[in-house]
Amino acid sequence: MTRYELLKKNEKIIYQFIKNGILSYMLLRDIEIFESLNELEDTIGKEMKYILLAEQYELSTDRIKQIIHQMLKEIN
Repeated sequence: MTRYELLKKNEKIIYQFIKNGILSYMLLRDIEIFESLNELEDTIGKEMKYILLAEQYELSTDRIKQIIHQMLKEIN
């Protein structure tokens, strides 16, 4: 199971934790970025997707890559 799958599976709990200040709201942004990446057309190259997301979320492409990498990381 990836980190993204775990987060989506426990979405209601995550929202409660964020609402109560236990988790950062940035987690929601990271989930949104990952989902946005998956919604982009496959005809667009991977690097171009990172550039588009970086502009949209006002982050560096390196930060976008880090977020995607973290979301794809396997959870034990």
